[in-house]
Amino acid sequence: MTDTEALELVKKIVAPETLSYVQEIVFKFSWEGRLYPQIAKDAGYHPEYIRDVGAQLWRSLSDSLGQKITKKNVRFILSQLELPSPDGYNRSSSPIQNPPSGMNTISFPSTALPLKSLVYLSRLDLESQAFSEVDRPGGLLRIKAPGSRGKTSLVLRVLDYTRQRGMQTVLLNFQEVDGAIASDLGRFLRWFSLNVTYQLGLESKLDDYWDEELGHKISCKLYFREYLLKQIARPWVLALDQVDQIFEYPDLVQEFLPMLRAWHEEGMEQSIWQNLRLVMAYSTEVYVPLKISQSPFNIGLALQLPELTLAEIKTLVDCYQLPWGVDEVSQGVEQLQALVGGHPYLVQTALYWLKHSDIELSDLLANAPTQGGIYAGHLRRHWQVLQRQPGLLEAVLELIKSPRGVQLDALCAYRLESLGLIKLTGNTAVLSCDLYRQYFQSMLLET
Repeated sequence: MTDTEALELVKKIVAPETLSYVQEIVFKFSWEGRLYPQIAKDAGYHPEYIRDVGAQLWRSLSDSLGQKITKKNVRFILSQLELPSPDGYNRSSSPIQNPPSGMNTISFPSTALPLKSLVYLSRLDLESQAFSEVDRPGGLLRIKAPGSRGKTSLVLRVLDYTRQRGMQTVLLNFQEVDGAIASDLGRFLRWFSLNVTYQLGLESKLDDYWDEELGHKISCKLYFREYLLKQIARPWVLALDQVDQIFEYPDLVQEFLPMLRAWHEEGMEQSIWQNLRLVMAYSTEVYVPLKISQSPFNIGLALQLPELTLAEIKTLVDCYQLPWGVDEVSQGVEQLQALVGGHPYLVQTALYWLKHSDIELSDLLANAPTQGGIYAGHLRRHWQVLQRQPGLLEAVLELIKSPRGVQLDALCAYRLESLGLIKLTGNTAVLSCDLYRQYFQSMLLET
């Protein structure tokens, strides 16, 4: 079995959309017998990061197959499994024959929902708009929502749609960018270009196009225009997920984001750029000042993902097949929404535990804002962030005291919105849901 065949099999086992690009690199190099330090050096990442990525990959495989998978035994175990015939196979939607134990079940909602997820709520109006934009020559799609609100789930479906249309796709998660790389424009643009190249299945020719005298942005543009766009002479999609992860690097933001806009605008005059369809997903607007004529956040199609409605939460209750009567559904959904609003992750987490444990809704809701509740880890992580940034903690205290909302400074509002802790209406901020108000209030009283 070749490394490519083995990777295809892994994608059937854990679902292709759950594998990151870096995990694919780690798997293929591991299959060849390379050690983590070698993989890190060749891929341009820190060795500890590659080791963590590998550990997560083997855990996912172990959970899906129901047996322990390690870097050492993965070749032996996978070689015992039969790779489905590729003849006529639709990679994004064809089911696996005789799937291993644990597949096709509702998994804990800690990551984006897989394409075949039983609990993904299709929002046809948003999806149809998104699909139309990436079909458009030179299309630019922007998806905005706070953290854990479904951005990546929608991005995966946009990429699946374009693959069905015969386009190649590239997905870059900016959470994977090392701080040292994001702090240096030249290193970042080479990282960016190299990752796109590998995902397109092309040979890297960065050194042939990179010219220090021309500058990094011009070199990057030439590499895309003269090499990548000519090698892939048909429409293809470049999706940038968690773009807000680079907003903490003002120097990078003021160079990289205007560059993307410039590429989009060049498509009006140079048809070759029309083959590049851009998708950008981010939690909040950039707080670094950009000229209106340079910002990519005022062009293309912008989709802002709304919270789940009462009707959509009821639909999810049906998806989870909870043993509730009609009255229980209406009352339960209203009580859940009163606590967590329409926050997709918080709603899905509650329904998951109601489905997979003996806990009653009344007990779940009562314990939810406590250290022993189902959201303990989620809430604790937010609390730790606030404790490290006193200004944010003071803002949250002010929001607790003023439930009708307050005006926050731009940087504070940006950070709290990116965490998903506030909602903004104009310049007025309120806490996202009562769960956060109760939890932070109790924690502040203890300190």
